[in-house]
Amino acid sequence: MTEIDAHDRCPGCGLSLPRVDGPTHRYMTASPGCWAVFGVLLAADYAELERRPFHQIVVDAYAAQHPGEGLREQVQSVGIHLMTLCLFLEHGTDPALGSDLHQRMVGRPAFHRIEPSGPSALTVLHVPTGGPVDEARKAAYEWGQAVWDLYEHEHSTVRRWLMDASFDLGPKSA
Repeated sequence: MTEIDAHDRCPGCGLSLPRVDGPTHRYMTASPGCWAVFGVLLAADYAELERRPFHQIVVDAYAAQHPGEGLREQVQSVGIHLMTLCLFLEHGTDPALGSDLHQRMVGRPAFHRIEPSGPSALTVLHVPTGGPVDEARKAAYEWGQAVWDLYEHEHSTVRRWLMDASFDLGPKSA
């Protein structure tokens, strides 16, 4: 394999991207290439005001798809991001409330490590960084749902964390 053909597989989501030298997140397990692609998506979200209402789904999907090896910060991150995905996808909570929701969840003391059932067919590349905002919104929700589905075996755990953190789940949305 020549240097030009070299690829790295992301240890979090499994995405194979050309090898790049660059930073990664402090505790999310992402390859430098995957982290760079996520940075481009974040820049698109921040550059277009119309993308901000669903931006939190993008962040939550990425974080839950890059869970780490079980350090306390990693465990808490996955728990919090899955809790908001649950609220957004199952209960119709507005993703624009994500930061406030995360602040309410952070003090929740009883997280334990949970892992996805495997890789998802959808990754950070699923959400377009340009084009119609409606397409990006639809793709963000699809990605979020795909990541949430990877943790289906842990949905009851995530819902219990939400109830323990005093979130009223009410009736489940269709």
